[in-house]
Amino acid sequence: MQVHEFMQPVPARLAACAAPRALLLLVLCCWACTTHADDFTVQFTVAFDEKHTGDILVTVREAKAPIGAKRFRELVNSRFFDGCAFHRVVPGFLAQFGISPNTTLQRLWDRRGPLPDETNIEHPDWNMRGTLAFATTGAGTRATQLIFNYDDNHILDSKGFVPFGRIVRGMPKLGYIYSGYRERPQASEIRRRGSAYLLSEFPRLSIIIEAKQVAFVEEPLVLSKNFTGLLITVGMVFAVVLCCAAARLLQRKLGILQQVKGYKKTSSHQLYEPEDEEADGDDSVSITSRTPIDPTYTAKSKLGCEIDD
Repeated sequence: MQVHEFMQPVPARLAACAAPRALLLLVLCCWACTTHADDFTVQFTVAFDEKHTGDILVTVREAKAPIGAKRFRELVNSRFFDGCAFHRVVPGFLAQFGISPNTTLQRLWDRRGPLPDETNIEHPDWNMRGTLAFATTGAGTRATQLIFNYDDNHILDSKGFVPFGRIVRGMPKLGYIYSGYRERPQASEIRRRGSAYLLSEFPRLSIIIEAKQVAFVEEPLVLSKNFTGLLITVGMVFAVVLCCAAARLLQRKLGILQQVKGYKKTSSHQLYEPEDEEADGDDSVSITSRTPIDPTYTAKSKLGCEIDD
């Protein structure tokens, strides 16, 4: 610390120390206001194949879909998703899961009935890349199945798919989920036969080893593909405008420079060249010539005239 800092009055030093603390307190208050008490993070540990596993973390926003978020928490805490397969995977569209291979457990949850639809949400999210939502086939059909959106699926917004979570870590790993079977596995058969059906007919399906609630992870700022495209377009237009303005400015500067060079190349004798005059019909020579006259020559001419006289 420098000497002049010790010489500062005590109130000034206290104010200097309090400023960073006040800023930190303000940031923490803003974060607390934007984070709901019921928001939480879930970690999915997935076996993508026989040799590779990985974690996918999802942060749930309770305000985005209160009913769906509550049901999802109950499913996680009851270990319902442990052993569930991604039975419907369409690359570039979605990955669907949520039918237990334990037929008894699945029947217990089916008896609870479907979730009521959520249509009056103040600030709803939309089905963008990496979001999590309950699957539905119509009004009043949300139960235990969920989807991860591979892409920005605006078409699902009007079909009752209400996102309430978003992947905060492991988004690239979502692409490792096996998609070779596409939509061939039948949900009704999984409910009826369970793991026996999956292992015998679709042995390469990616399986959720464990789903558990972990420490809360704040979701990063994510821009949709459409918004990103809009920003790129605006940036390109702005760059073109700047290039045009720079080209015009350069053109003006080059024009001025050429004028200055042309002025410097003009010789001094050009200023004394006679101007063209319109002839008056006679052969007389104009006396308005600007050609300089030699004084000695004039004196000699006068002297010669006197001698002749």
